[in-house]
Amino acid sequence: MLKHSDTFKGTNMDILREMRESPELTPAEQQLAQTILDLGERLQSMSIKELARVASVSISSVHRLCKKLGLEGYKELKVAYARAMASQGPHAIPVDINFPFSAGDEPSKIAARMTALYESTLVDTLNLIDQDSLAAASQLMANAQRIDIYAHSHNIHPAQMFEERLISIGKHVSCPTTWEREIRCALGSKEGHVALIISYSGISSYVHELLPVLKERGVPVVFIGSPAVKRRHPNLSTYLFVSDRESLQNRITQFSSHIAVQFVLDTLYSCIFALDYERDKAFLTDTIPYTMLGRHHPVAMGIGAKG
Repeated sequence: MLKHSDTFKGTNMDILREMRESPELTPAEQQLAQTILDLGERLQSMSIKELARVASVSISSVHRLCKKLGLEGYKELKVAYARAMASQGPHAIPVDINFPFSAGDEPSKIAARMTALYESTLVDTLNLIDQDSLAAASQLMANAQRIDIYAHSHNIHPAQMFEERLISIGKHVSCPTTWEREIRCALGSKEGHVALIISYSGISSYVHELLPVLKERGVPVVFIGSPAVKRRHPNLSTYLFVSDRESLQNRITQFSSHIAVQFVLDTLYSCIFALDYERDKAFLTDTIPYTMLGRHHPVAMGIGAKG
């Protein structure tokens, strides 16, 4: 049986992580756990019978979930959940991740709601990131002969920024932006390559097609996505989780997932940089003269400038 103190240690967010990540939960228990996460503070006013009805499970399923979380019963679950929610920030403004503002809201209110969305997403993502996984991903990519980044849709832009940053410290990186280039890149992978896949849900068809190719070639995979991706694609090298409270369809846009992915990529880049700080800093300094900011660049030197 999964115990609260055995698996995730150290913060009040443990119970939230267990409900999201535990491989021990049955499908019915996963459904119940997601219902609890979606209910938020409303859980405190609900009886066990009401929760079971809303989640479409039996009361005994609620008791079993409590036991798997290392809790004595429903009352203790409510207390632990309230503490976990409070740990996200005592002064946080309640915000709907999917619809953070409403029709007719004043700009000042929208700005405050977006600030709350950023804060909530970042705290949630920070508590989802496993430090050992982050260290493993950093080491894998720092030692790689080549890093191949696979992303689609709105994730392409942060992926390309991450690519540019790695190139700026001398890493060999590719970030193909079409399916044909992606599959050719995967087919050409070999020993020394590391793959980084970015997908919030892990259900995209390109993920299902790429992973067998990478596995066949023995390429380590770092996967950035919601905790659900580990259940959908188990046994990868390492996972870096992002906040998973965003709906796949019922939303204004991908506010939260974009923020979370960018934060994880920024953190991952910083960890890679820190592993060989002096060398990476020296490379940046030595290469500046050859960039747009450097004196050797034609634009910076005024060559070809108009007027």
